[in-house]
Order: sequence, then C-alpha cells, then structure tokens
Amino acid sequence: MKAVVLAGIGIALMALSYSVMAQPAPHIAYADVVASGYSGPGEVVKQGPIRRFITHTPVRAVEVGTKFGITVRTVGQPEGADIKLRVVWRAPRPGVKDARTGKNSRVVGEEEVSTKIGADVERSFEFKDKAQIVRGSWRAEVWNGRRRLAMRRFAVN
Repeated sequence: MKAVVLAGIGIALMALSYSVMAQPAPHIAYADVVASGYSGPGEVVKQGPIRRFITHTPVRAVEVGTKFGITVRTVGQPEGADIKLRVVWRAPRPGVKDARTGKNSRVVGEEEVSTKIGADVERSFEFKDKAQIVRGSWRAEVWNGRRRLAMRRFAVN
C-alpha cells in the first residue's frame, strides 16, 4: 500500500514538473511608449520654423528639479508573465562629469525593473544638480536583455 501511495505521489510530481516545463518562455514582441514628457521647473522652448519640420522631440530649458518621464507597456506572450526591463538614461556628448572620478559618462542613470507583460512601467530622470544639465539630445531607453525595446529622445536647451 505504501509503495502505491509513493508511486502516485511520484507520478503527480512528474506531471506537475512537466506542466511547468511545458509553458513557453515569456516573449516580448515590442514595447509601446504610452507617455513621456517633462515635469517640474523649467520653461518649454517654443517651436520655431526649423524645429517644427525636423523633430517632434520636446525641448525645455531645464533647471535643477526638472524631471523627464517615460511610461511603456510591453506586448508579448504569455500575457502577465514575469519579465525584467532595464531603463537607461543617456546624456548627449560629452556626457556628465562624475564628481568623484572627473570622467565624463553618457550613461547617467540605469535601473532594472521587474514587471509583467502587458503592465505599464513608469520611470523618470530628475536633474538633481547643475552639473547634470547638459545641453543637447538626451535619450531614455528601455531594454530587455541585449534587445532595445523602446527609446524616447528629449532635448535640453
């Protein structure tokens, strides 16, 4: 009797492990940028005749405390599967000077986010000191592993 019970438990565990292994690995098809923009102090730069035809990148004269945010929604299968995203904030050349090392770096912020396929992920970058305010075209990038899923440019004047 004991052997039959143990055999039944063994079969149940094998069936359970097979059903877990049979589920497909999460696959992200793409990411939609749901929203992006500035908040906090600073002044919006008006669109002139040149900028209107070249870019739709938002431009702002920023101050310490200004934030740029991005919200993305991943699309893929299976819906609701656990995934990890990495959000990277890149400054324009020559980059932001590191106070400790004295070297310039273009990557000024990087964060790993655990989320689910189909969920909205909202992140923002805040200009915390004057050294971070570098004029030019900045980028907010969303990565999954080595694959860039989304990017949004924002200009600092």
